[in-house]
Amino acid sequence: MRHRKLSRRFSRTSSHRIAMMRNLSISLIEHEIIKTTVEKGKELRRFIEPLITRAKEDNLHNRRLVISELNSKEAAKKLFSDLGPRFKETNGGYLRLIKAGFREGDKADICFVELTHREDSENDLPEKSLAENKVEKDLQKQTSSKAKEPEVKKADTKEPEVKKADTKEPEVKKADTKDPVKKKEKAKESWWSRFFK
Repeated sequence: MRHRKLSRRFSRTSSHRIAMMRNLSISLIEHEIIKTTVEKGKELRRFIEPLITRAKEDNLHNRRLVISELNSKEAAKKLFSDLGPRFKETNGGYLRLIKAGFREGDKADICFVELTHREDSENDLPEKSLAENKVEKDLQKQTSSKAKEPEVKKADTKEPEVKKADTKEPEVKKADTKDPVKKKEKAKESWWSRFFK
């Protein structure tokens, strides 16, 4: 039960938490999308959405309140000139959290925090980042290298294609012989070595 739990502490002092939220907010205002942990993203929503609501109405009082929260005049300027008018007719819900798997080191939940109304042409940035895992990169490299070789050979005459295709098969066999060697090397590594890469 979470009786009387007021906020997420993040194992930080109050000044450190406030500074972290300010930094995340400034980054989000500048780039309109950031990558962070799910818990920080949810807490960031509580911090920045009232500021965006204030930015809808541009007056001196609201500007001073936002600047005192963010400690950044540049971020406040963009907030009032660009983001405030953009969300003028939106009643809350200015941020979106898109889960993006787990962090490599400690398996913390990672997410993209983005504004719901973005003007960038890179709206599919989280999807691209999710699609580019290490395993998928390796598969793409292998398929692209195999795809490029036949295209080059098609430009040549038909007879060299057959000869080059014959030379391809031994290369595949060589690659197969290399894989068991790599597997043996992986088996020789101790489980402790994975923490020092």
